[in-house]
This record gives sequence, C-alpha cells and structure tokens, in this order.
Amino acid sequence: MESKRSTSPSFIKTWIGCAVFFGLPMGALYSWLNHNWVIGMGGGLIAGALFGGFMSWFMAHQTKRFLVDRPELDGAPVLCEGPANHFKGAEGVGGYLWLTTEQLLFQSHRFNVQNHECRMPLAEISEVEATKTLGIIPNGLLVRHVSGAQERFVVHKNRDWVARILAARTAGGGPNLT
Repeated sequence: MESKRSTSPSFIKTWIGCAVFFGLPMGALYSWLNHNWVIGMGGGLIAGALFGGFMSWFMAHQTKRFLVDRPELDGAPVLCEGPANHFKGAEGVGGYLWLTTEQLLFQSHRFNVQNHECRMPLAEISEVEATKTLGIIPNGLLVRHVSGAQERFVVHKNRDWVARILAARTAGGGPNLT
C-alpha cells in the first residue's frame, strides 16, 4: 500500500486549515492582550503555522499507524479503498474499507475493542445510501443486505463510495440498486 508523502495536498490543506482556524483567533487574542494588532496578529500567525504544522504531522503519523495490511481479495481488482469506521453496536470500530469488483470488505485495525472483518459480496447488497452521522455530519454509508440486515460505516466522501458501489454492482451484472 502506498504511503502519502508529507507534502501531499491533504497535509498542506490540514496545515493551512489549522493555521487559519487557530492562528486568527489567537492573533485577535494576542492583539487584545498586547493592545498592538501588529504584534498580536504576527504572534497569532506564527502560533497558527506551528500548530498547523504539528497537526499535519500528527495526522500523517496516525494515518500510517492505523493502516491495515491488505487482506486476501481473491485476485479481484480494488476499485476504491480508504479508512473507515464500522458500527458494531455502540462502538465505531476503526479500520479500512475496500471495494473490489466482487465485494465490499471492512477489516478493523488492532486498536479496537471489537476486532473483526466484514465481507459483503456485491450480489448480496440490496441497497446502499449516503447518510449523515449523528444526523448532521455527511460521512455515513448505509449498506443493506438482501437478508434485511444493514451495516453502517463512516467514510470520507460517502457519495463517491455510493456511486462506486452502484457502478461495481451494475458492472457485475446484478440488479440496479436504489
């Protein structure tokens, strides 16, 4: 599995985002405390840049730490993959999700209470939809089995996952999903 270099767009986006959302309020606070907006905003920008750099490094470090080895996929090409949480009861089990031409596969990483693997052949998926976690965060993925059981995931770009699962299901000759 390829690892992203520290200069990836995600690293830079995190750095800038943290620097702005931390640095501007800190600059305003420093300006108010020092009664000098030049010194305050300068200190805020420096603090924001340092905080953003640290957070970007930390996220890159954690991403590498929580990766899982790719499981046996029976030679099927991988269409989509990424970190995910799979809800088992009240616990959001962290791990990795793969979509192949044959199945949707989740494998937890070792830092969980409930370590497990969940394999869902595409032929057994009756419905897939993008949902909102906690009713407000648009990162949920709901997958329904033909048996009526359902699996809930948290993924990055949930609408892309839905489109790719639908495309893989249609390409495999199965019925169209809703």
